[in-house]
Amino acid sequence: MRALYVLLGDPVAHSRSPAIHARAFQILGVDAVYAPCRVTDVPGAVRSLRALGVAGANVTVPHKQAVIASLDRLDPAAERIGAVSCIVNRDGALHGHNTDREGVLRALGTFSGHAVVLGAGGSARAVVDAFRPDVTVVNRTRARGEQLAREMGVKAGGLEALARADVVVNCTTVGMNGDEVPLDPASLRGTVVDLAYSARGDTALVRAARARGLRAVDGIEVLVQQAIASLEIWLERPRLGELAPELRKAALA
Repeated sequence: MRALYVLLGDPVAHSRSPAIHARAFQILGVDAVYAPCRVTDVPGAVRSLRALGVAGANVTVPHKQAVIASLDRLDPAAERIGAVSCIVNRDGALHGHNTDREGVLRALGTFSGHAVVLGAGGSARAVVDAFRPDVTVVNRTRARGEQLAREMGVKAGGLEALARADVVVNCTTVGMNGDEVPLDPASLRGTVVDLAYSARGDTALVRAARARGLRAVDGIEVLVQQAIASLEIWLERPRLGELAPELRKAALA
């Protein structure tokens, strides 16, 4: 019987995850389909996963924290981070994992120094965990950024923190639709990672960083690495990193 995997979020129409996973299943010879599902009722959506026997799911904005209450078990990273981006059905029990952390680290590669994380949602929680303790949270609503920083034992600050950032990670959706940037490109130094992405892959932030001669990792690369981490969990097949070039092509097709 063909396995069903889904993406839970709102919105999901823009997502390149279905194209990425369709290609991955094709390459791996897995009889499965992956469907985007726009969700406003999170508990109801999780009940549907159970009723339909869905094999697994990805969770995206804005449900990465809300979904936790409806799951049976969390892996240690998801529990520590307080956000879930991947669900696997193990004999009827829904286990929550966090692949955002792994996706960013794999896309970035070797890194040392101080990180500035823009945003305070579920993705930001995972990225803060990846870089703590040497990380500063910057959020448009400062009180929310300060709350996240307190919960995760790191610092919160304003855009002045960019002056000593060795890597800046944009965990907001700014730039996904249009040419907006979440900060003044002139303030950038070091490496830029943007979780947002456009139809062409990059964003205005990524283009601005590259124009300044900086290394920039676009959101498609992060999404591909998150997808690989999810596939490794769902299929219990480790070390699928060699899929990355083909999955990137699929995402941008």
